[in-house]
Amino acid sequence: MKRLLNLVTILAIVISGSATLLAQQSDYQIKKKFENRYSELLSNIEMAQKVSEIDSIIIVIDDFRSNYSEHSEMLDYALYPESFNSKIASLKSEARSSEHKLLIIENQAERLSMLTEEVSRFKGELANLNARSDSLRNEIAHSQQSEKQLSELVTRYRKSVEQRDRFIFDMVDSLFVTYNQLAPGTIEELSKKDGSGTIKASDNPLEIIDSILDENIETLKAGSKSFTTEDYLRIYALQTKVNEVWDNIGDNLIQIYGGKDKSKWKKSIDSDLKEWKASSSLSMWKSLDIYLEDRDLELGAFDNNTSFFMALDSFVSKASKKSDGEIISSSSYEDFKTFSEFWSSKVLDDWNNYIVDADVLTSSQIASIDGKVDTWGDKSEPFPTSLLIIFGIALIAIIGLITALIIK
Repeated sequence: MKRLLNLVTILAIVISGSATLLAQQSDYQIKKKFENRYSELLSNIEMAQKVSEIDSIIIVIDDFRSNYSEHSEMLDYALYPESFNSKIASLKSEARSSEHKLLIIENQAERLSMLTEEVSRFKGELANLNARSDSLRNEIAHSQQSEKQLSELVTRYRKSVEQRDRFIFDMVDSLFVTYNQLAPGTIEELSKKDGSGTIKASDNPLEIIDSILDENIETLKAGSKSFTTEDYLRIYALQTKVNEVWDNIGDNLIQIYGGKDKSKWKKSIDSDLKEWKASSSLSMWKSLDIYLEDRDLELGAFDNNTSFFMALDSFVSKASKKSDGEIISSSSYEDFKTFSEFWSSKVLDDWNNYIVDADVLTSSQIASIDGKVDTWGDKSEPFPTSLLIIFGIALIAIIGLITALIIK
């Protein structure tokens, strides 16, 4: 009997130990399966390419949580210092972050798809405008027409170039709005499109920018006798705009559309931008100097924003000071009217947008000169002739009165 009791005790211990071991093995297996499924879901989130895929994964995460919720206490212990809820929350956080990124990319891709269609249209319209301008330019170069007919031809050419420039202003604005706001990661994703990082030439913004630069450099070389100062200011403002946009989005465009020729594209466009800037700057400042000389406004030498402002400031300040000693003379006032006509009708009106956009003069510089021009005007305006006559008569009368008193 005693031996039987000992045997039963041993069996009970063995069964109890086996149950404990089985329970431990079961908890371990549950933990292992949980971790494997967690890693699988995390990998699925990282590999997702569409927002719809993330939405499906979020539903799977909810099912994953439901399936293991009954083991949450055990998993809290097994996963310490993390917990069952923190692991689920981490998955959802990763899913939401990925969804946000993919949503931005999909929106950008949609915008870029629309822009691609626009780019094709841009290229077609720009080609037409360039062809029209080139045709008129060639016609002018080989024209045997009368002076009047040639003048009309030059006017048509100038209008054609102006129309093209305004189109380019609008186009680069469209490029800037689209490519300047690309989210982190979007550029890399787009550059991998179709596995090549390139698109057909007709849809490539780099091709259009290259065309704009080549055509404008050629226009400046051939248009010296056709353009006015306002034309040169507009062209200078345009190149300033294109340079600013390129500084902001050029790297993005090359990364997305440069394909295997990224370095070649960057070198080519940077070089053409530099040439266009130098050419348009030289032409604009030279034309502005000639315009002022033709109106007998000798400001002195200038070839940039600083020297132009200093020349204007010095000219107006000296003229204003000179007016202090010429109360009766009208020569100073004639000088003022000549300058005022240029300042009011051109700087403050016809040319103002181009002058400010191209930083020929800043708004604060214009305001400073404008105040001094007003002061000059007040000082230089001579007394009206009628007042001088009255003053003269009064002076004669006073002298006559004094003389009469002395005689008496």
